[in-house]
Amino acid sequence: MKRIAMAILCTILLITGLPQGFLQEAKASSVTGQESHVEIKTINGKKYCFKNGRKVTGMQKVGDDYYFFSGSAKGAMDGGWKIAKGHFRYFDKKTGKMQTNRTINGRKVNSQGIWTPVVVLDPGHSAIVAGGYEPLGPGAGQMKAKDTSGTQGVVTRVEEYKLNLTIAKKLKSLLEKKGYKVILTRTNNKVALSCKQRAEIANKAKADAFVRIHANGSSSSSANGAMTICTTKNSPYVPSLYKKSKALSTQILNAYVKATGCKKEFVWETDSMSGNNWSKVPATIIEMGYMSNPTEDRKMQTVSYQKRMVTGIANGIDRFIIYS
Repeated sequence: MKRIAMAILCTILLITGLPQGFLQEAKASSVTGQESHVEIKTINGKKYCFKNGRKVTGMQKVGDDYYFFSGSAKGAMDGGWKIAKGHFRYFDKKTGKMQTNRTINGRKVNSQGIWTPVVVLDPGHSAIVAGGYEPLGPGAGQMKAKDTSGTQGVVTRVEEYKLNLTIAKKLKSLLEKKGYKVILTRTNNKVALSCKQRAEIANKAKADAFVRIHANGSSSSSANGAMTICTTKNSPYVPSLYKKSKALSTQILNAYVKATGCKKEFVWETDSMSGNNWSKVPATIIEMGYMSNPTEDRKMQTVSYQKRMVTGIANGIDRFIIYS
């Protein structure tokens, strides 16, 4: 019918001599005036979304409700926590509908279906080192230095605290695009902070994750790779956080290694890190690589490798938030 209508219109134009631009405008309006037909179809027991006959993925509005169709599941409807339209949203696992004005496992979802997780990033060390000592953890008799100067690139001579801040700032930018609220414990290299003070920033923010950014050093120049560090199952300070801190550490390490291609060391469980011990929220330290290794030192100073480093850490945080 549309073709017949256009043919009639063309005939009228030839007879009346109306300007050609009128025909172009008529064509455009006939296209833009079409309404999208969106529907959900069940195929082999799974639900898919079709828009004008074509399968679509991501967050889609069908009727009065929003649903999520996963690209990783070949477009099938998927529930749970998802990053959709630049925000964290929860889709009911039974109905598939996006939830609003609800608290789900302690996470408050607003009227727009948005929950904003809080991440505190701690760029390790600083140009000004906090002097003195502080308890290793709450109620500890053992004291530990409030901070140290960190390591330095064996080839580049770049101080660790500078690399840590560079990565933290780039990571902050990426995470904010994904829908996180991000707080840095320091934004420059002229701040003296103890490990306890860094943890207190995360505690005050009631962070969903406390990620401490560091680089490693060794007496052996051949040592290379990444590791993460969390408290132990029998921590005398925060035993209740072990499962979540271990999960955060594991997810970040796995995603970081996948993104960078570096050697995977391990998740080191220890109660010797005062910043982790004082944290009341899930916490981990990522040792991004060895600045004492010439090859790794050079890599970590390149823009291309830093992009992979940041992507890896962000992906690990995503997986922790979504699946924890």
